[in-house]
Amino acid sequence: MVAFDTTATRIDFPFAEQAARLTRCTDSRRKPAEAIETEFLVTSRPAAQMGAEQMLWQDRQYWGIETGLHLRLDVIAGEDRSRVRHRNAVMNLAVIRRVVVSLAVDWIGRQTNRRQASMSGFYDFMAANNCKRAFRLVTASKHARLSNS
Repeated sequence: MVAFDTTATRIDFPFAEQAARLTRCTDSRRKPAEAIETEFLVTSRPAAQMGAEQMLWQDRQYWGIETGLHLRLDVIAGEDRSRVRHRNAVMNLAVIRRVVVSLAVDWIGRQTNRRQASMSGFYDFMAANNCKRAFRLVTASKHARLSNS
């Protein structure tokens, strides 16, 4: 990570104390042009309170949450594909999806078969145990509608 000298007024963030440019090299064999990523970090904390190492740690913490929870919600639970627009329904489904992810993470941690220890494995396990109706409410798909059956 390389910190660069700038002022809050130059970067147009009124409460910014520091800014840094973070350059990552990733292993991208399929697309070598995407092997280098640049990210800019801005914080309101002065250098005495947050150094470069702490900024890097905070950035890693953010991506840990993003890949841990949000990836599961977006990819596996289909949260981004959901067509629900009513405010209360959106909030209720978000809570339910997060509970399901918490249950799945607990279930994954108790698995001895590592091939089965995934969100998909958890969904398969629940489906095999007649929990389809509950998952239809939680996941967004063409089957996610209430029915009398």
